[in-house]
Amino acid sequence: MSDCLLLPLEQRSGGKRELSGWEAVWKSLGEGEAERLPFGRGAGWKPVGVPRQLAATTGAQSVWYRTVFPKPDHSGRVVLRIGGAFTATHAWLNGRLLGSHYGHFSAFGFDLTPYLKPDNELVICCESPVETQLDRKRHVMGHFNDGDLRPYPASAFMSLGEPYRWEVPLGLWRPVELEYVGPIVIDWLRLKPGFEAGDGRLEVEARLRNLDGRQMDGEVELVVSPVSGAGVPLRLRREFRIAGGGDQLISMRLALPGARRWEPWRFGEPALYRAEMAVEVSRAESSRVEDTFGFRDLKWDIGPRRWSLSVNDRPMFLRGACYAPSHRMDELTAEQFAADIRLAKETNLDALRVVANVLPRDFYRLADEAGMLLLQELPLLGTYAYQARADDARFFETTAKEMQAEMVELLRNHPSIAVWIAHDDPPWLPDNADMGDVHVVRQNHSIDQDLKAGFEALDPTRPALPASGETDVHVRLGWEEGTWKDVIDTEPLIVTAFGAQSLPSIGSPVWDDIGDRFPVADDEPSWRYAGFQPVNWAERGVGLPSAHPSLDAYVRASQNYHALLVRLTAEHMRTRKFEPCWGAFAFHLVDPFPAIGWGLLDGARQKKEAPLAALAEAFRATHVIIDPLTAEPDRPSEIIQRPDKAFNARIVVVNDDPRVAGVGSVRWSVTRERGVGLRGVSRIKDVASRKSFSGSAQCEVPTAFEPAIHATTVSLALQAEGEYVLEATLLIAGEEIDRTELRFAVTANVPPARLRPELPHYLADRLADLRSLQSEKDGLSLVLENKTRPAVLTTMTGLRLDGRLLTRHDIQIETHAGRAPLPRRLDLALERRIRVYVVTGEPLAPGAHTLEADVSVAGVGSGRLLIEGQVPAEAPAAL
Repeated sequence: MSDCLLLPLEQRSGGKRELSGWEAVWKSLGEGEAERLPFGRGAGWKPVGVPRQLAATTGAQSVWYRTVFPKPDHSGRVVLRIGGAFTATHAWLNGRLLGSHYGHFSAFGFDLTPYLKPDNELVICCESPVETQLDRKRHVMGHFNDGDLRPYPASAFMSLGEPYRWEVPLGLWRPVELEYVGPIVIDWLRLKPGFEAGDGRLEVEARLRNLDGRQMDGEVELVVSPVSGAGVPLRLRREFRIAGGGDQLISMRLALPGARRWEPWRFGEPALYRAEMAVEVSRAESSRVEDTFGFRDLKWDIGPRRWSLSVNDRPMFLRGACYAPSHRMDELTAEQFAADIRLAKETNLDALRVVANVLPRDFYRLADEAGMLLLQELPLLGTYAYQARADDARFFETTAKEMQAEMVELLRNHPSIAVWIAHDDPPWLPDNADMGDVHVVRQNHSIDQDLKAGFEALDPTRPALPASGETDVHVRLGWEEGTWKDVIDTEPLIVTAFGAQSLPSIGSPVWDDIGDRFPVADDEPSWRYAGFQPVNWAERGVGLPSAHPSLDAYVRASQNYHALLVRLTAEHMRTRKFEPCWGAFAFHLVDPFPAIGWGLLDGARQKKEAPLAALAEAFRATHVIIDPLTAEPDRPSEIIQRPDKAFNARIVVVNDDPRVAGVGSVRWSVTRERGVGLRGVSRIKDVASRKSFSGSAQCEVPTAFEPAIHATTVSLALQAEGEYVLEATLLIAGEEIDRTELRFAVTANVPPARLRPELPHYLADRLADLRSLQSEKDGLSLVLENKTRPAVLTTMTGLRLDGRLLTRHDIQIETHAGRAPLPRRLDLALERRIRVYVVTGEPLAPGAHTLEADVSVAGVGSGRLLIEGQVPAEAPAAL
């Protein structure tokens, strides 16, 4: 569909004009041409602002725009430039189809010159199909039409009623302009900096396009200079001759003696250079473009069970966060990007992972200037085209490859981009085995491998990954599975997502959108629309709303748990620096809408103070880390130690600061700050127990390019119960470099087992027919019916019938060949009814019954499922 001019760079020659005075009318997909809307006819046109991101819903998935303008007073060519539009765009001038484009992030346009009249009417139609079967979607919008970084997240499983609707972005979200140029324009400018014998070398490629039907002769001038303004600009000229309607590649090579390297901000200054290319025809400027670049060298070894990345021959452990700054692309500004990047640096981040989207170019320019490294993903997230028709599968794969080529062309000159990634969290990853058949058939695996090869062909100067979550790991411990304690046992190569949800701070404007009334229902629809995941909060977070006395207490508890998990995960990964871990990315920096989400900042850019401070501390350049080896988690955000077991903690020193190294010492102390109320003999024993300890150890502080070192292990018998703090301080030449602490409680009280919560009704209703309980001659049966996503049932235990535990029973399922034992992993295909039999040896008695079962559906939820049914009384025998 991309039969148009791709315009990654503005043609800064004869000026431009932004079009205004727009009107619009909404239509369903496929409607409009019969009403002659391409000619600006039809009824219902109303004024509309452009640029402005709109929202498509079922029944209103296309919007038609029109505006009028006089023929420009320009003797050259007039090019229509559409800065960005969701998602499929078609344009007409005076009723003539100019062409179409697919994809939301790149600028594109058309040469209007042959079709201009004294007065002109421009019509643009934008379409964004709404797809609610997310495993079968075929349209490429990244996190805008799947996942949990959007209002009405995928984890709500289409369960919300009115007024909540599943929407996707639509419309002209960037300005629409007329660019005034000459007959020759510059399609793209590729800058390939490098070093030879210590001096800078720059290879330049550009494609010139002749918009005129006549042959054109002219000259290209290239000017290269430091952005700082220091030094003398280098100039190079080339002549060209291009046939009418044709194009030509121009190649140049320059030497830049003494070129300075672009450095990540932690290592030095991100030196940038500017390349400006101008085209002259008949001694008049036809077009002019410019872009910035940097001299930096990437080296990598990335593959199965291995990862290493060096920038300018310096190995880097990436301290990062995921970044999806807004669901509203039209609201993103250079000022907002600058503030986010500044905050990221203040939080000691040196890398951001751009999640399943391509942002406006201002972001990448500012990342270059700030020395911030980027992992850049294509807008692919989740599952595509599962069980799709051949033409739908071809459409998806073709558009994905076209968008990949556009993304690389748009961003290739930015030194901040370190890694290309094709697909975020595809179903074929090992971690997605819980998706059943979608995983088994390795859905999207072939296209992702093709995209990886495509990146390597389009840009061999950077590493490329087929998916985020393959070589790297999304650590879900502490939120979707396990606890923070399990993190201590992991040794991944690189972690590209970790964290937990927490509530926005009291007073944040986000609560104006969500609603700050409290208490609320545990599955409050407005909260779930904002992203709240009741099952995760109940099982691994700080509990559901009903467990908290006030919203203020709930906010504090949730942010404290978020902080604990973020800190312990980030610090543990740093203790494994280069052996084997090469980075850790918190999920994520800022919530992209008014959300109950994972952001360190909420959707109004209000800080969640505790988790933000925790990550900043964990990512301090030179840091002393306490790795608790024997402590255990206590709900909701406490760390406890048993008095009958030795307390062990590993103290580790990690350093990312090139200015720090040498002989140092670690001093530590353990002190009981508060005891517990005791009486009698227990109080006497407590008085006699030792409550403070201290020690020190010499160590060689590692350089910034070496692994972390194990400074010492604290091993103590802590028999006196109470609240303790372990403090550790790193000193070099008597100067304090870093100090940290770990607070924990010594207690013999065993935390009560966490009760399995009842599955929220909206989720239970999408996993089973809740009125399907019926009697069988040898027991009873129920029906499972999955309406969430492709999934796998992994647990069905703890069956209770009418409150009574069933101790002797077998569980079977209905198959085409008859009954069979319930497998360890039961594939729950979407919309398929599966009858499950509970064999007890006798049928149910007449009357109402309730069956209760503990179920786990991996990746969806777990908890107690209640199935009800009515067994009719036997009809009396006929007389």
